[in-house]
Amino acid sequence: MIPALNEEAGIERCLRSIRRQSQPLELILIDNGSVDRTPEIARMHCDRVLVKPGYSLAEMRDLGAREATGDIVVTTDADCEAPPHWIRELIKPFDDPKVVAVGGAFRPLNRNQLSRFYCWMSALVQGTFHLFQGANMAYRRDVFLRSPGYASAKRAEDWNLSWHLRGYGKTKFIRKAYTFTEIPFNRQVEYPGVILSSLLVFLGGARGWVNMVGFGLGYILSEAFTFMYRHRSNLRYSHLALIGLTLVFAFQRTLPVVNYMFLAGLLLGVFAYHFISEDIRQAIEDLKLYKLRAEPDNSIKGLIKQGLIKVMDL
Repeated sequence: MIPALNEEAGIERCLRSIRRQSQPLELILIDNGSVDRTPEIARMHCDRVLVKPGYSLAEMRDLGAREATGDIVVTTDADCEAPPHWIRELIKPFDDPKVVAVGGAFRPLNRNQLSRFYCWMSALVQGTFHLFQGANMAYRRDVFLRSPGYASAKRAEDWNLSWHLRGYGKTKFIRKAYTFTEIPFNRQVEYPGVILSSLLVFLGGARGWVNMVGFGLGYILSEAFTFMYRHRSNLRYSHLALIGLTLVFAFQRTLPVVNYMFLAGLLLGVFAYHFISEDIRQAIEDLKLYKLRAEPDNSIKGLIKQGLIKVMDL
């Protein structure tokens, strides 16, 4: 079961790798209203393609699991590529009837120090807490149907489901059941960002640098807020943070110096998090979609986009 949106560039590679698995399977893709050829390509490889514009990721995954007819639901993402042994290794633990869910590891398609670190940290978190990721996860469908499912989650629907499934039986993490995946830039800096921000809070507190404490707290609290609360909105939180910074700067003379420094640092931390996790991510997605354009664009804006695509190897 695979959710997808505008994945024309890599969806065929993903689906072919799944069709190469040794196990018989039913392949379902839930399309979120792609404007490219994703549904067309998917229909050549999938048993079913469900087009659901406007669905959240949680709703897409929930629908796919409920529409599946097999006893075990295996989930991955459209930017993943699976080695031939993937599903075989992932479902081995289900020989034990007490096992209800299994998670697998990741290896980066875009190999660099940050993407490797992300995969290492992901394996550590999954192995320790058994909070599995939707890009490489399997569970018993009958247990899923008894659980709250994905749709009750405001965010991190895969972790939410993993947490609920732990109450129905055993869960296991299998390193051998890995898939290759593209680690986007915002994910690459996710763990380093939290670690660095935490260090800034402790260092700033020890040295009395309130602006540094504010920055670290702003970054960490933004990530926590984003994890716990999700609603559909066109607001750019990075823009709101900049507006807040402007107001703080405009009224700095009315604020005690300590308060001014802390608020400025806090809002800078909020801006940094949302700029990295949302603005840059959205820009990269737009560039990937732009790359699929059939007609050339020789305007200055088009040339800049072409240059960025080349530099970022998208």
